[in-house]
Amino acid sequence: MRRIVCALLCVLLLLPSALADTSPVRLTEDDPLYTSLYERSMELAWLFNEALHSDGYVGLSIPFEEAGETLKLLRMQDFTQPVDVTIVRADRLIADGTANRLLNMLDDADLSPALAYYVRLRFYNACGAQLATIDGAEVLSLSSALELCDAYICPEELDGPCFAVMQYGGLYAYLVTFFPTVNGTVIVNARFISSRAADELSIPIE
Repeated sequence: MRRIVCALLCVLLLLPSALADTSPVRLTEDDPLYTSLYERSMELAWLFNEALHSDGYVGLSIPFEEAGETLKLLRMQDFTQPVDVTIVRADRLIADGTANRLLNMLDDADLSPALAYYVRLRFYNACGAQLATIDGAEVLSLSSALELCDAYICPEELDGPCFAVMQYGGLYAYLVTFFPTVNGTVIVNARFISSRAADELSIPIE
């Protein structure tokens, strides 16, 4: 038992360096990690598309009167057929410094490595909701109601947070975030955002 505790503490002591901000890196299609995250993103996009067109599922998630015009517009778009999928390794999902002010305060918050890591995980996955606020309460409400969450064994290549943004040439994009945990899993959150909100993501310029 003591060995297990010591091993866990060693991992936690490494977290600050693992969480140090690095410049976002766009993954290329020949990267094994790109293939892995692309396939998982597509699975979630297909599931979302099915949920979106199910009155039963939508009705369980949100009152139809709150879905409004946004639901009609979403159903006009096929989320199983992206025209572009960009996958980025990025410690900060949103490029705007103001949106990341909480992360900027972490160094001065005197948190343990484990707690700081948890805050980063929560904030990273919550950035999708923050982006959805750009288009008002109706979009935020429906985006949150139809959010999909998952967890699975972390691929060896995934050594830091990543996100995938799927574009469809329409009003909406699909955002999937991947955040590895200390216990060897990866937490995944997926939701739709507007295409203009996707412009706020930390995507390197080619």
